[in-house]
Amino acid sequence: MDCKAIDYKNIPVQADIISGIIALDMESNSCFRDLDNYVRSDQGVATLILRVVNSPLYSRGKTIATIPLAISVLGFNVVRSLSMLAFSRSLFSQTRNPLFRTHIWHHSLLAAIAGQAMCQALGGGKDKDEAFIAGLMHDMGKVLLFTHDPERYLQVLAMVLDQGLSSVEAEQSVFGCDHCQVGLEAVSQWKLPERFADYMGIDLAAPRPKLAATPIHLSLAAANCLLDGAGIGARPQDDIEARKAALLGFGVDEERCDSWLCEEFIAGLMATDTYQLCANL
Repeated sequence: MDCKAIDYKNIPVQADIISGIIALDMESNSCFRDLDNYVRSDQGVATLILRVVNSPLYSRGKTIATIPLAISVLGFNVVRSLSMLAFSRSLFSQTRNPLFRTHIWHHSLLAAIAGQAMCQALGGGKDKDEAFIAGLMHDMGKVLLFTHDPERYLQVLAMVLDQGLSSVEAEQSVFGCDHCQVGLEAVSQWKLPERFADYMGIDLAAPRPKLAATPIHLSLAAANCLLDGAGIGARPQDDIEARKAALLGFGVDEERCDSWLCEEFIAGLMATDTYQLCANL
């Protein structure tokens, strides 16, 4: 199947809203108003954002009742990231299939939360919100393949989980194309910034030294690898040394490898307010 055969407009969110939020320039005089308009275009999204910003993680002791107030209290970048989270959740909520929910939605949500924390730890604090968005979007090709043919994509997940194939291998076997190719086409079709090709259009499971060039790329690759190894997105890898070697292959230093491979790290991600509020579709 040619990846162009997929209907990239067959999603519950208008693609121009996604690209518009990503493209917002916080230096613009209208950025706060524009973000508010995007969010208010979907009441469910606005409600979810306000639930998240009023959680203990973000509320700072005061009730936040409107999106403009959320922006003024928390900052533009935080609310933009939460807006992307809310709209992404709509994309993932097309099915309640437990395999899809665990290995696509929970994987993406945890990759966003982990990527944000990892990016900060790697010295990319100013890019941590972009890392969050990258984590949410990196498997969008899988969502589109699932939307195109749910039954066949469940075959893909079965091959990944039962046979230990990579997602790319299983997708190529079933569809004749893979989520990286579909993700790359989505970047073009949805008019996303070119840099999103590095988030949505490459196989993160394949070690690439180039990925370590920026904290965003390294944190995304590391988060994806960590979650796959833990059995959230792929067949679990029981060999801890093999999981560590994979992280080292991306350029993560040994001390951080040991820290992130501790069971407490993923448990901590799942304990966050963001995960608790958004994990259930």
